[in-house]
Formats: sequence, C-alpha cells, structure tokens
Amino acid sequence: MKTIRIKGGYRIIMDLYTPYRIKIYEYNSRIKESGYYLKPIHVVHKEVGDRRVKYVYFGRYWYRVVKNRGRKLRWVYVGKEKPDPHLPDPPLTPFEGIGIAVDDGDILVSENVFRALNEIAKRIAKKDLHELLAERNE
Repeated sequence: MKTIRIKGGYRIIMDLYTPYRIKIYEYNSRIKESGYYLKPIHVVHKEVGDRRVKYVYFGRYWYRVVKNRGRKLRWVYVGKEKPDPHLPDPPLTPFEGIGIAVDDGDILVSENVFRALNEIAKRIAKKDLHELLAERNE
C-alpha cells in the first residue's frame, strides 16, 4: 500500500482533534475519584535512519493511577477496554484506531488513513484536507 506525505499535516490533524481531546479531559475530571484515567493518544518515538520519527496512535488507553509509599504517582496501563463497568462511557472520537507517523511537521499515512482523515476533516471543518492545507499556507 502506498504511503502519502501530507506536508504540514500534523498541526491540522491536531487542530481537528482538539475538541475531542477537551471532551476526554473533561471525562477524566469526572471519573478522577475512580483512580482510572483515559489517555486518548499514545506517542512512540523511533529512530529511522538518521531521523527521529514520532508515531501517534489515537485510541483508548486506560491507566490506573496508584500512589507509591513516597506519595509519588505511578501510572499502570490496564488495557484498551473500560476497566470498570460502573464508569460512564467515554466520549467517542472519529480518530479512534488511526495511526500517523510524524516527520518534521509532516504526516505519513496509508491511503486508507488518508481517506479516513479527509472524511473527518469534511465532517468537522466542512473542508477536505487539501483546502485546510491551502488555507494554512496562505
């Protein structure tokens, strides 16, 4: 499958994601007393040749917040499924399941991910990715 580079795409994708990130942070504030935390994005850095590439995965990553004896907080990953059925359902985002590689502000995606991101852009911004990129570069 072909890889597509979207120049300057990282900033646009993160701008489109911001309202969902805010909803998830509000959700985390509501469930704070449970000791669980929903992390909406997982970031991994890898050395690829002489470059450092950031991989960003959108999803649901559940953690339990535990205090150590020294009162230091520790985050323990508990999985992708809601750990307690009594917790309210978290807000949905159209980004779940999408992964992108970020290289110096550009993003590298498969054709399928490009189509998904383009549909998300049309739904949220009422414009496709090309239009948003053109506006940003004006």
